[in-house]
Amino acid sequence: MTDFELRRDLRNLREPHQPSHDLWPQIALRISAESIPVAVVIRRRRYWPLAIAASLLMAVCVGVFSLSQQDQRDPLASQDHPASKNLDVREQIQRAREMAASADPRLVSAEVVLDSASSELNNALAQQPEAVFLVGLINRTHAQRRKLARLGLDAG
Repeated sequence: MTDFELRRDLRNLREPHQPSHDLWPQIALRISAESIPVAVVIRRRRYWPLAIAASLLMAVCVGVFSLSQQDQRDPLASQDHPASKNLDVREQIQRAREMAASADPRLVSAEVVLDSASSELNNALAQQPEAVFLVGLINRTHAQRRKLARLGLDAG
């Protein structure tokens, strides 16, 4: 097919064409079939009172469970926060380790990661003492430790 024939066929597409068969009778038949009313089954809502009672029971159980867990916390967690604000960084880190060991496992895992990163950075700095970027990484690690200490204090 040449370029001329393709252009002629494209021009012929612009003209209106009559469909080969009429689709409207089938469409009208389907529309009328769908408009036939179907008997709707009406269910009573007799389960609503049971659902409400179950949700209230669950809320009470969760409340009692959380209160019992709050009473079983470590005595370190019951210390007041203003006294812990006066601690220096080492004491805050030590307190955060104690809190992490007794409370949230996420704090324990963060402490483990920070310990391993700190030891690896110190080993790398011992091997290359002139590497300034390692000092920056060590400083960031210590900043993360302080942040973890604050999280441990706030968790109490």
